[in-house]
Amino acid sequence: MKLTTFGLAALLIAVTSATIQPSRRASNPPAARVLLGSVEHIYVADFFPDINMWFITLMEEIDGTPSWMTFLPPNRLYATDESSTTLRVFELDLQNNTLELKKESEASSGVVHLQFNADKTRLIGSAYGAGTIDVWDTEGGKLDLLKTIKSPGNLGPNAEHQNAPHPHQATFDPTGDFLVVNDLGTDSILIIDGRDDRYEILDNIYAKPSGCGPRHGVFYPQGAAKATHYIIICELRNQVLVYSVTYNTDRLSLQQVQDIPAFGPKFPPKDDLTTTSSAIILSPDNKDLYVSNRLTGMQIDTVTHFKLCQSNCSIPQLTYARTTSTGGIVPRMINFSQDGEYIFAGNQNEGFGLVALRRDKDGTLQNRRVAQIRASIFGGKGSGPQFVEQIA
Repeated sequence: MKLTTFGLAALLIAVTSATIQPSRRASNPPAARVLLGSVEHIYVADFFPDINMWFITLMEEIDGTPSWMTFLPPNRLYATDESSTTLRVFELDLQNNTLELKKESEASSGVVHLQFNADKTRLIGSAYGAGTIDVWDTEGGKLDLLKTIKSPGNLGPNAEHQNAPHPHQATFDPTGDFLVVNDLGTDSILIIDGRDDRYEILDNIYAKPSGCGPRHGVFYPQGAAKATHYIIICELRNQVLVYSVTYNTDRLSLQQVQDIPAFGPKFPPKDDLTTTSSAIILSPDNKDLYVSNRLTGMQIDTVTHFKLCQSNCSIPQLTYARTTSTGGIVPRMINFSQDGEYIFAGNQNEGFGLVALRRDKDGTLQNRRVAQIRASIFGGKGSGPQFVEQIA
């Protein structure tokens, strides 16, 4: 549904904690337009840091749970539904703030992550539910399933969460030749050959310690032709693992070189059994790494900031820097603004559902939130944003 004028005005009043200034908003474009996905909803929220406000400019009810999306400018939006086997394509008109369903296709069940290749002709879906990786042909607007890869490997020791293979993220390395898949269920990192549409498994690397549950990862450094390291967050053991990357003729190899807790020494979780780290992001200048932590047992969940050693060290060694509140509970996803000045966090449960945190020049996250929307605006408990990303 597109918001009516009355509904939008009411929502603006509800989500902001300062006086609305329509004339100022009209004369200044937003610093960021942020795409949000939650249970049965897709939103666009406009961020105005100069007046410390968010304005929700699109709120659309849809089927399912779009817990991961990817936007292809100018108007194509791909959305998972982690509760079914459907992959959807929408037309997102940012000029008129409208969303229209264009296509649906049958995918593997429980896809929780999408990743394009460099030229946007192949879309990779990580199916946590089915234990598979889908490869889609999206060239020229198509949505054709080319291949489904079954994730192999022995299951991890956590009987509750590692009862089957659970691919959680697939991402291309900087060369675009290799696809790296983190499988939470098998404690493994798959290396897949992405050249010439082969999409065949080359290697299966087991993460240590056993039971760590690899979730998401980032290649280091950003902007380079080749990666020197790969850094992952383990959801079940709440650890950050650093791997060195080596390129051979037709292979990409990983070697673990560091293991560090996802929490600082002064802010351990109150309940190790429920706490699950989730998102991991690397700053555009490659100097700072941030991890979000869920269900810590504290009143508010957190983001952990690590610094990367970049001089007089043989590897980009991680050191704990600071812990900052997300203003809410269950921050499944955090993301940078496109200029790197802010981190946007979505909290699924209580507190604030969407917050903007300012980064100082040294990478420190300020404790005071720049702008926020209460989680209750998005619905009941668990209805806060699961996906958060600036798209314009």
